[in-house]
Amino acid sequence: MKKYDFNESNFVSNDPVESYFECISFCDITDGVCISKCVQILRDYES
Repeated sequence: MKKYDFNESNFVSNDPVESYFECISFCDITDGVCISKCVQILRDYES
């Protein structure tokens, strides 16, 4: 299984949804941790 090192700074965009999709495009579809990290970045952006 691959390990992904994501920082919120890697996916900074004016559009939070675009950042989310860019983030999940780097995830393995079976890697729930990676996808959860992307969701958390989206949630934090909206806060």
